[in-house]
Amino acid sequence: MLRPIISLENCLACHPCSARQACNTRAIVKIDHDEPPYVAIERCNGCGLCILACTYDAIIMVNTGTAVGGGCGGLRVGT
Repeated sequence: MLRPIISLENCLACHPCSARQACNTRAIVKIDHDEPPYVAIERCNGCGLCILACTYDAIIMVNTGTAVGGGCGGLRVGT
């Protein structure tokens, strides 16, 4: 299943995060003000609005190979 993940190499931890604001399901989660957000896979419906909203191309789609709710709860690239 295709799901978005945050590329830590491209993410500038913007405030406010345009991808987070664009997400209708609140799947883009930001805990610390200065840290990049992560994608809560269990909330994500795969619509791709976050990808279009991110000015810095920090969100990419990957094939997780699992159904919704399976696998890692928040995939991040670059850690």
